[in-house]
Amino acid sequence: MSSEGVTPLLDNGGVKDGALKELEAAGDVIASHLAVADPDALTTGDAAKVLEVAARIERLAGALRLLVAKRAADGMVWRDQGHRSAATWMAETAKVPVREALEAVETASALRVLPATTEALRRGELSRAQVGLIAKAAARRPSAEGALLAAAADHTLTGLRERCAQVRAALGSAEAEARRYEAISHARYLRHWTDPDGALRLDAKLTPDKGAQVLGALAPLEKACFDEARAAGEALSPGAALADALVRLAATGPPAKKGPRGSQASPSTVVFRVDGAAFVRGYAESGETCAIPGVGPVPVAEVRRQLPEAFVKIVVADGVDIKSVVHVGRAVSAHVDTALGERDRCCVVPGCDVTHGLERHHWMEDFARCGTTSLDGLARICKWHHDLVTYEGYVLRGGPGKWEFTAPEGVLAFDTS
Repeated sequence: MSSEGVTPLLDNGGVKDGALKELEAAGDVIASHLAVADPDALTTGDAAKVLEVAARIERLAGALRLLVAKRAADGMVWRDQGHRSAATWMAETAKVPVREALEAVETASALRVLPATTEALRRGELSRAQVGLIAKAAARRPSAEGALLAAAADHTLTGLRERCAQVRAALGSAEAEARRYEAISHARYLRHWTDPDGALRLDAKLTPDKGAQVLGALAPLEKACFDEARAAGEALSPGAALADALVRLAATGPPAKKGPRGSQASPSTVVFRVDGAAFVRGYAESGETCAIPGVGPVPVAEVRRQLPEAFVKIVVADGVDIKSVVHVGRAVSAHVDTALGERDRCCVVPGCDVTHGLERHHWMEDFARCGTTSLDGLARICKWHHDLVTYEGYVLRGGPGKWEFTAPEGVLAFDTS
């Protein structure tokens, strides 16, 4: 959309009255539509179109508020209106929590050294959540700005968050990695309180490897709770199953697992994903990964330290050529299974963020015809999308990084995510 004919917001350092009036008029137009809006009178197709327009308006309005946040905080309007700080004034004005107002000021400050992100924000291409993640990561490493903007365009918010975490974790030395890890360890906690409904609430902070041990110990119990509920005809959500698993762990301990020669095996498995160059060097640089998938980044030194322990698996990106492993039979080999779980951390269908209960899909050729199981021919997708492929004729194609999900011919495509 062209900005021709629009009154500039600034004129010699001041705000033009005409610009403010135009912005206020735009708000009045939206308010007038809301006053008479009857969503039930719309067709579902028209409602979808209005939703898309509303999302764009929301992004643009959020961008304008974000761009002026830092400058507004520099003034004394908040004090003149009796507020204790600029953050409380902004929070009340925008009707948001104080923490969100503080984050807006921090993001606005970071944008001053991120011109490409600022321009994308002005065009309404980024949500507040996206720009907040990019600003925190790229402010420390401006050279990553372009890659993160590309990730915002191509990935879901979950995928962008992982990329930003990877950038922030690349500290450039083993010593810096160790300091970050020790700071998290020093600040560890487990807190509990009773909420107004009388429910016990928990909140914890752990290093990623310790957190992964906890989740690994809960995983088999979570599955058991879920299976038992399903057998009893009860619909149990993933969160409820995990809560039941925590209670069972406290009451009975982890399920016994036998290792080699009948020895007691570790109750949980932690999978580290580390790039080969980083593993050899001893720390991760920009663009490299050393992390526990789905949990968070860890120092390379911590991966090395835990090598002798039985519960550790390591996926080295340029190590064993997993793609060359082909298992004749439906069973998936340990190498392929580990690599598949690391590669497809969530459902590969574009726009789907589901990570729980993923199913393996022979996307390249049906198993009944190929008779083999290899990493190249497998993908992990959620049950919803797997059912669409199996029973409704939808097709997954393209391969890693190029996935496409298409409806069968003659079927009106819809958002399957």
